[in-house]
Amino acid sequence: MKRFVLCLPLLLAACGFSPRVPPSVGDLLGAPTALNVGGQVVTLDSASASGSGGFGVKVRLNSRDALPALRLDGVFVVSGTDLWKSPLQSAGGVASAYGRAGAGAQPGETVQVVVRLRDAQGRVLWLRDGETRVGTAP
Repeated sequence: MKRFVLCLPLLLAACGFSPRVPPSVGDLLGAPTALNVGGQVVTLDSASASGSGGFGVKVRLNSRDALPALRLDGVFVVSGTDLWKSPLQSAGGVASAYGRAGAGAQPGETVQVVVRLRDAQGRVLWLRDGETRVGTAP
């Protein structure tokens, strides 16, 4: 029985199940800036703003043709070694997130925005925008 319990994580991983482990800053910064999904190249545009009311980010998926079946599942903002994450409110390939507790990023600071996507089969994909400057929120 003890062997079975020790092997259970390996068996679950082999079946495609993995527990939700938060990504590290290094993992996020290693995400690609373009994905090829079903022959279509998908990129990310983002805008973020910080102010006394909190921190917000908007993201948009781009593709030369119609977007493939991808669901925006979460957003991560890397500011130095700090990490801010949030679920997304999305409609199609556009989404936004807002939080009272900011990302620690100040207006004018350079950040990296990364989104977690799910494809039609439920697989997790990561996509990163190039460096972007934080704007000023009202």
